[in-house]
Amino acid sequence: MLILGIYFTAVYASLVTVWPYNLTLGFGHFRFTGTGGGGYAAFFNSIRMSLYSAVFGIAITFCAAYLIEKTRQMASLRQVAYFLAILPLALPGLVIGRAYIFFFNAPGWNAGGIFVPNPLNFIYASMSILVISNIVHFFSVSFLTATTALKQLDQEFETVSESMGVAFTKIFARVTVPVCIPAILEIGLYFFVNSMATVSVVIFLYSADLPLASVAVANMDDAGDVAPACAMSVLILLTNLAVLIVYGALTHRLKTRSQAWASR
Repeated sequence: MLILGIYFTAVYASLVTVWPYNLTLGFGHFRFTGTGGGGYAAFFNSIRMSLYSAVFGIAITFCAAYLIEKTRQMASLRQVAYFLAILPLALPGLVIGRAYIFFFNAPGWNAGGIFVPNPLNFIYASMSILVISNIVHFFSVSFLTATTALKQLDQEFETVSESMGVAFTKIFARVTVPVCIPAILEIGLYFFVNSMATVSVVIFLYSADLPLASVAVANMDDAGDVAPACAMSVLILLTNLAVLIVYGALTHRLKTRSQAWASR
């Protein structure tokens, strides 16, 4: 009830005309007229950013976990890579956001009197830097999820396939990925939901041309537009709930088929 009370308060505040003077309910605040933050443009930018973060986050996270968990060469390098994969857990989002500003916003650096241009400066104030920052911020938990799923597989899959002359890419595509589908889908859901709601990383990196819903909530609240801020929060909540429902409906049968091996 305490948890539901928090959500009910946000929904109620977004519908009340003027608290506490006019308690008439309506959807006027969902028009976001006369408020800052970007309105529905910010909302759809957040959906686009979250989709990109989920798609690219799945590919990067799962491939990284596979290389670290399944390869047998270069043990020291794999240990260093594992440490770097866990490191974002110790970094607050604000630290990641500020570090990205200092690095990507710099046009270049002077090294011994020679100017070295920054080849990645072009992604500053773009959708790319927002997606990259989200992937880095939420990488560790997703990486551990993928690693746990890979540990369930027989350690000799790759060895046997190599002895039989089967390319590891074929084993990866036809055995590893199908068996790990539940974990892969959960990683995508994790990236999407957290990217929609995050403020700490992106608040330093978004530009005026790319407003975001979560940042819009903070900006509207600072400006005293509490009801529109609650309305944007409700939109974020409904979007994440819709994605969660669709995820559950579409993946139930897929999970059952992909995990049939576990009951044999």
